[in-house]
Amino acid sequence: MQAIKQKMQNVLGHHEKESGKGKTVLVTGGSGYVAAEVLRAFLARGYHVRTTVRSDETAEKVKKTHEKYLDQLSFAIVKDIAAPGAHDEAVKGVDGVIHTASPFQLNVEDNVRDLLDPAIKGTTSVLTSVQKCNPSVQRVVITGSFACMVDLSKGTRPGYVYTEKDWNPVTYETASKKETDGETAYCASKAFAERAAYDFVEENKPNFTIATLDPPMVYGPSLNAISDLSKLNTSSADIYRLMNGSEKTVPNTAFYAFVDVRDLGEAHVRAYESPAAANERFAITGSRYTYQQICDIIRREFPEKKHLVPEGMPGYDGPESYALSNEKARRVLEMEFRDLETTIKDMVTDFIATEKRLGKA
Repeated sequence: MQAIKQKMQNVLGHHEKESGKGKTVLVTGGSGYVAAEVLRAFLARGYHVRTTVRSDETAEKVKKTHEKYLDQLSFAIVKDIAAPGAHDEAVKGVDGVIHTASPFQLNVEDNVRDLLDPAIKGTTSVLTSVQKCNPSVQRVVITGSFACMVDLSKGTRPGYVYTEKDWNPVTYETASKKETDGETAYCASKAFAERAAYDFVEENKPNFTIATLDPPMVYGPSLNAISDLSKLNTSSADIYRLMNGSEKTVPNTAFYAFVDVRDLGEAHVRAYESPAAANERFAITGSRYTYQQICDIIRREFPEKKHLVPEGMPGYDGPESYALSNEKARRVLEMEFRDLETTIKDMVTDFIATEKRLGKA
């Protein structure tokens, strides 16, 4: 039985390795937490990957993350993703484009400058460059967000199931106001960027189709080596604070859905390769979660950290809230998703190893 299982895994691995043979994709923002898994998913299938970074120094860091694939990896320096023509050179000679680069920050000084412009112009700039400089590209995959779907004004919305039919209703006028909070403006920026992509295709009729992926909170171990636990990406910091003693009570859950970063990386390849994904959007999500559930998992599975993790109300998974459907991603992309316990256990194990490596344990 074990021999048969191993043979099946070898066949699958061979298939994945061959699917990208002789093809090149461009992945924007290659140094990111999500982008690292996107790169790995394509490289593992044999694709050559060109990725954009802001500097040669950043390129060196990306190389360290993907040392086993250096012969398949190349770089293009793009210092400002929103600048007109910023990706003109980067898109030349590739077969497809994966656009992951967009700011994820909530505490900003200027909503338009720091969130709306980079998200919207960054997306349309990439699409314009592809249309102008590489008519052979047939598919562009864009990393969106559940922020594109959620209606924050409805709160926890018990019993409601969000699907790909939902759009964030916040207007540009509201999002651009100085008094509008960063969370609302960020969510709006993602929605405007995704709408701008579909508007671009509708208005310009390019040779390529697009697919947009809308994940909620993204968790899981970081493929990029962590050098400073005080300077984690937003998603990693969201979990690390629950196990390092900085949170004394269980925080209120902000978004009631998550996806494992490794599953999200896989989804990008499937959305790129699937003919059925043309001009479609997908909610890429595992399951519902709460911070209480996460704290329960850490306290149960990592007794050495138990005294640092807020106890809250063990076993309580409320309040009642909305759900986010992954039915379309399962059906069209044939996705399967890791459960919360697997994701958190792997993530915390990685954090503990990092603490030991950095002498913080």
